[in-house]
Amino acid sequence: MRTDRPLHLLRFRLVAAALFVTSGVAATTVATAAVSEPAGAATKLPGCNLSALAKHQGTENITFWESASSANLPVLQGIASAFNSSQSKVHVTLVTQNGYDDTWTKYTAGLSNGQLPDVVQLQDDRTQEAIDTGSFLPVQSCMNAAKYSTDDFLARPLAYWKVNGVQWAMPFSVSAPIVFYNQNSFTKAGLNPNNPPLTLPQMVSDAKALKASGSGMGLVLDPWHLETWLASANQLFVNNQNGRSTRATKAVFNNKTADSIFSQLRQMVRSGDATTNPSTGPDAYDNLFGMGSGKYGMTIETSAALGQITQLLGQGKYSSVKLGIGPFPVYSASVKGGIEPGGGGVYISNKVPALEQAASWTFVSYLMNTQSVATWAAGTGYIPVRKSSTQTAAVQHVWATDPGYKVAYNEVNNGVNSPATSGSVIGPYADVRTDVLNAEISMYTQGVPATKAVNSAQSNVDQTIAEWNSRL
Repeated sequence: MRTDRPLHLLRFRLVAAALFVTSGVAATTVATAAVSEPAGAATKLPGCNLSALAKHQGTENITFWESASSANLPVLQGIASAFNSSQSKVHVTLVTQNGYDDTWTKYTAGLSNGQLPDVVQLQDDRTQEAIDTGSFLPVQSCMNAAKYSTDDFLARPLAYWKVNGVQWAMPFSVSAPIVFYNQNSFTKAGLNPNNPPLTLPQMVSDAKALKASGSGMGLVLDPWHLETWLASANQLFVNNQNGRSTRATKAVFNNKTADSIFSQLRQMVRSGDATTNPSTGPDAYDNLFGMGSGKYGMTIETSAALGQITQLLGQGKYSSVKLGIGPFPVYSASVKGGIEPGGGGVYISNKVPALEQAASWTFVSYLMNTQSVATWAAGTGYIPVRKSSTQTAAVQHVWATDPGYKVAYNEVNNGVNSPATSGSVIGPYADVRTDVLNAEISMYTQGVPATKAVNSAQSNVDQTIAEWNSRL
């Protein structure tokens, strides 16, 4: 869902964006463990003593462990510098980590050695795992203390980090999957270069046409895609409202919708109309580099790549590519769901004194104000999570000059807002996705039927979740 997917790995894949040198945009559409406690339950939220900072004399120093890519880091540094200059009560120091996985590894080590940040940026699929550490102060506590309104926020990104009615983190680096395609390849295949596929069946059909004309589709092996297609059909991935009302205890995707998704993907790959590549290792960039070489005419990637793509425009490489951008192809135009958000949320530690928590909230609220969100979105390609930010000159200029930046925003702002479209909250998320990925690969490489692959994925996911919950 991420989003930024691990692809979750996006950070390491974005360098491949160098292949794009011209930009266009198309029209947009929009076994169960005995664990019953709510996933993020809090009968009474812990306090956030904002008066501790108000009474403090001098400047309070805090640290923010962030996971920005090298291309996006200057934007974040600019926001932090502006915050430090705007007042004298709090000074934030950014501590750069080598990606989301590295941040999490260091954070979990800090639970033992005491070396922890005041504020940390974590990937979306770590949400339940983060809650289970018991080491975070829900931002809801500070929101309540500050009488902070979230009416201006997009509902779905905000909902992702809300579990059992508690806002655990603020949505920050939010993205969504989109279609990148070569308009020249579409023209050669007899397809309208201004009309990318808007549904999964259309994507399968376009991949076939592209292959017949000498290209095809590059398809990254990413289990996140199944979750996204399910969400577009308003279908849950795990039980208990996708783990949002009570801790998830089993998968619920073994149904006709998932069978159809897997069947269509299987058909596309087995026929040769789409070629897969892993999301890690030496072939991780093949779907993107394949666009530049003419091997592929279309692929699915994250909107988080847009910032780096923009920075790399004009280098003069791969001049045969005229980039088009379209929305993620939904499961069906007749089924009303939505595209789930992905990316990173910002958390506040409960392992630091009340003064540092209050200082952290001061920074987080600044990070999430209208202008900061606009600056971050315009400078990186991430989705502006506040509606007021879309009306700023910075965002309006980017959307006018490069409309592709607006595609992901439209995706997460349109459609149904529900537990299905908010994304899942699962403790062993990485292992769950491995279970789904293994089932997907079995279809492509071993000829396993789609229905059997879905059944196998659900069975393994159930076991993975049960084992996790049994250890709590």
